[in-house]
Amino acid sequence: MATTRRWQQYSLSRIEALLLVAIAVATVIYFGVLHYLDGRAATYFANLRQTDPAFYLSQLRESQGFADYLAEYRDMEGYVSFKPAAPSFLVGRWTLREEPLRLSPGTAPEQCTDPVTFDYGILLMLESGGSTLRVTYRIEGDTVLLKSAGIGTFSVKLVSYGSQLDHIEFQPPGLSKTYFAYNCGR
Repeated sequence: MATTRRWQQYSLSRIEALLLVAIAVATVIYFGVLHYLDGRAATYFANLRQTDPAFYLSQLRESQGFADYLAEYRDMEGYVSFKPAAPSFLVGRWTLREEPLRLSPGTAPEQCTDPVTFDYGILLMLESGGSTLRVTYRIEGDTVLLKSAGIGTFSVKLVSYGSQLDHIEFQPPGLSKTYFAYNCGR
């Protein structure tokens, strides 16, 4: 009880009061500077989007991650509807694996077995059935939709960590299970 009464009678000294005021002022200034810098960054990105779209997308991917980049890429590059050009991050050879691999970001698997190739208007699956499909591409969320005459539409799920596209997951036409695919060549 003696300690409770002591706290009830406690009052701030002049130095403690000045210190609390200084901390409050510093906190207000800190958040004010953060707000100002956030506004400058928004202005910078808005200007960059207009003047250099490719660099804007690159900076957006680095600063805000692949998911934000993908949404902006979809709108800027016209993937709101189907088009024959494959998205730039999907172009190339991808090795199909039945199990996920643990790879460092930016590294390719040692062997590119059973490759699938995405390119302008086509999907090549030479070793997994020997077929070439004419396709068009559209981006929806974290998925790229591919449409082919006779097969219909199928999806390729994009799996990213931070700003890097790690792998894709999809069921190739003509195969019965979902595969993990890792980029092994552009």
